[in-house]
Amino acid sequence: MHFLIFLGSVRDSTPPSPPRLGVRVARACYDSVTESKASHSAEIIDPLDYDLGGIFKPHFAYPGRDVPNALDSLAKRIQAADGYVMVSPEYNHSMSPALAHLLNHFGSSLFSYKPSAIVTYSAGQWGGARAAVAMRTFLSELGCLPVSAMIQIPRARDVLEENGKVSNEEEASEWEAYFDRTLQQLYWWADATREHRQKVDPHSLVRPFQRDPSQRNAPG
Repeated sequence: MHFLIFLGSVRDSTPPSPPRLGVRVARACYDSVTESKASHSAEIIDPLDYDLGGIFKPHFAYPGRDVPNALDSLAKRIQAADGYVMVSPEYNHSMSPALAHLLNHFGSSLFSYKPSAIVTYSAGQWGGARAAVAMRTFLSELGCLPVSAMIQIPRARDVLEENGKVSNEEEASEWEAYFDRTLQQLYWWADATREHRQKVDPHSLVRPFQRDPSQRNAPG
């Protein structure tokens, strides 16, 4: 199966140092997915790779074929993926605004009926746990329901090296098992939902939200 790992940081200031601790976390997730016994594939989606402009305009709001190539390419990759790993720091007890901004450019019909995994981190002791709680609501509304197990990494700078490897080799197996608990849930649900989507197209049962919020309104 193929998974997208969304990196939720565009920070360019210290503290913390380095400013984008999330790069280490995303790389650790990438290694965990691609080096698993099942040999899944993955790619990291970095918001710095996308020029989203100064005025917010979601993918589904562009008329005809007038969609920026980068935005359209990402939409197709989102739609083709089997599941998602959402990596976020914690800002004001909530998820990264950079991650929310990127995800909000796409309708839930691209993400829906697939699972997601929540991965948070911090420079301090809490590991972004409060952001993780807030992300459950956001991702559920987006349609990619998060699995129950979550990954939280406190003091990420000390735990992970720049390449995403665990700094302390004696703790590597413990961290591997910790990541695996969440990712195994992700794989199970991704396999189950993919198999069922092949049998029944969910969008034939529930009209996808592709135009504007009024599509969700009650009659009258």
